[in-house]
Amino acid sequence: MATSKSTIDMTTKQERRDGDRAPSMWACPYELTKHEGSAALKSSKGYGYSINMSPGGMLLLLPQKVDKRQVFEVQVPSQAKKKERTKLVEVRWTQSIPVSARVKMYLVGTRFLFEPPAQ
Repeated sequence: MATSKSTIDMTTKQERRDGDRAPSMWACPYELTKHEGSAALKSSKGYGYSINMSPGGMLLLLPQKVDKRQVFEVQVPSQAKKKERTKLVEVRWTQSIPVSARVKMYLVGTRFLFEPPAQ
């Protein structure tokens, strides 16, 4: 039985998902640091919007470009404790979305760092 490349690609993508996604529409404060030049660091803060979340990560819509494998902090609402929790996330992938001729937003797939694995 022959297996097509697209079937393998879809299987691989599905296996990478860390469990079921739950829709979420929260404004999430974030803070990230980028290298600028040889020793300079630039810190920036802003608000991203969560699109969905799983036990292993979340999909964010951000107003600024981030790099793959970049690590940053994001404040995630906690339904149980009724307050925000700080999560350290790693960028797994990013895709720009043109909003207008001069403005872009960015879909950013992240995974939570230092979290127990999803069961």
